Amino acid sequence: MLKPLVIVALLIGAPVLAHAAEPTVTPRPEHGYFSVGKPRWFISTKSDIGILYLKPYFSAGYGRPHWIWAGIDANAILTMDMFQSYAGVRAASPIIDLAFGFRDTWSFHRPFLTPAASYSYTDVQRAPGRKARYWAWEAEAVGVAPLPYSALVADLIAIKLLDKPSSRFLYEESYRAIVADSMYAVLRVAAVARLLHENALKIGVLGEHVFETGRSSPVFRVGPIAALQLTDHLEILGVATFAVKSPDSLGLTLGTYGLVGLRYRWATDEPDPKLPWQGTFIP
Repeated sequence: MLKPLVIVALLIGAPVLAHAAEPTVTPRPEHGYFSVGKPRWFISTKSDIGILYLKPYFSAGYGRPHWIWAGIDANAILTMDMFQSYAGVRAASPIIDLAFGFRDTWSFHRPFLTPAASYSYTDVQRAPGRKARYWAWEAEAVGVAPLPYSALVADLIAIKLLDKPSSRFLYEESYRAIVADSMYAVLRVAAVARLLHENALKIGVLGEHVFETGRSSPVFRVGPIAALQLTDHLEILGVATFAVKSPDSLGLTLGTYGLVGLRYRWATDEPDPKLPWQGTFIP
């Protein structure tokens, strides 16, 4: 599960976007710290803590962690609005990333919805009924096209809701959109520029398209994304996308996708492990 952090994960998770070689007193790995070392069995983390959210994220498998590997993912997300847990399998590289898994979502505020042509913030937030809990499977494919000092990233996700009542609609906590059908899709495309020393700063524009939802029209959002690599293990990340097309009027609170946080990476048997407050400052 890469949600709700999937876009920033695309921005900074593919090491081909993270570093470029520059002359230094001590030579640095051309493609970043985690690109070197022997393939091995490992346990790793890329956990986040941010403004009003917490995401512990662990992986286990074989390869070079955070670079080229295959194995399993297990993670969870806790926000003010929901709790979600996920488990699945993944095969990852700097150019393509494939994943399949199951997630369980508990909404703290919003129930399944009575069908309507359009919803407002009040319609969703104050709807009567027991708060929604639902299972889903997700299949995801991420592709990265590296360019000089930049990159293009595409992320296609197919989602199948396994226990949504057929007579109800659902505000999907992961994708900030209301869906009618049990199966739908999300396409995200980002253009990213890489700046500063070792390309530590990544900034770009993200477009999100939530479609095949069974509603009268899809949801389209657009906005800025950014990440700053502080050390080999620690990054600042952020994203904010705003609805430019939607069948609903959910306002900034429910209709916008946004986050700001810190991400920490670690793996067993890495050459120079550091705690989050340790490490050489890169920018």
